[in-house]
Amino acid sequence: MGDKKRVLVVDDSAFLRNALTDIVRKQGFDVVGTAENGLEAISKYRELKPDLVTLDIIMPQMNGLEALKLLRAVDPNVAVVMVSSMSSQGSVTDCLKAGAKNCILKPFDPAKVAEVIEKVLA
Repeated sequence: MGDKKRVLVVDDSAFLRNALTDIVRKQGFDVVGTAENGLEAISKYRELKPDLVTLDIIMPQMNGLEALKLLRAVDPNVAVVMVSSMSSQGSVTDCLKAGAKNCILKPFDPAKVAEVIEKVLA
């Protein structure tokens, strides 16, 4: 097990969830679980206690911003990196104000994803 950092990947798109999971694993992190919406993310976080959560902003049932706020209520020190396909600076800014540590933009640049996760977990 060692000191491999544990990541929970949350995205409503199975394709993007799998793509991000592959990138994160190739960077040497352990993807301990995935979720497809904010509600599932909260329960998986409680169950798995990952070191970092990647959280899509636009999702059904509960969006990333709402999920972020609830995750922070569960654990004020939660490390969350938002994932956004919209270049809308507004929602990214809202997430950062709500406690997200950083943001990754879709489509994913593996080097950028690794850099952001490394920085947040450092």
